Amino acid sequence: MKRILLALAFAALSTPAGAQVQPVPWAAQQPTARDFRDTYPPGALAEGVEGRVLLACTITDEYKLDCVVQSETPPDYGFGGAALRLSRLYVASPEDPRVVAGRRVTVPISYVLH
Repeated sequence: MKRILLALAFAALSTPAGAQVQPVPWAAQQPTARDFRDTYPPGALAEGVEGRVLLACTITDEYKLDCVVQSETPPDYGFGGAALRLSRLYVASPEDPRVVAGRRVTVPISYVLH
């Protein structure tokens, strides 16, 4: 039994985690694939669970995002919190005419195992 658990733990740790990084056209800065790997919820990674999150965000005066989790699938694995940590890495481009302080945007985030 210990060997099976150790093998599963090793497999989970050796499985590269990442994301389907879909560039956001209005962002001057956004999370990288490494950022997604670094924030992948450990319990979900250990169990081989992938997740999807929709964030409802407002663009601030500083061109950052102020977000809340709109939906999280599956629940109870920590994907929502992980996505909120990632949201701090987005910076909207002031040169983009669509970027207006106070505007609401939806940011989809997918955590996947490769």
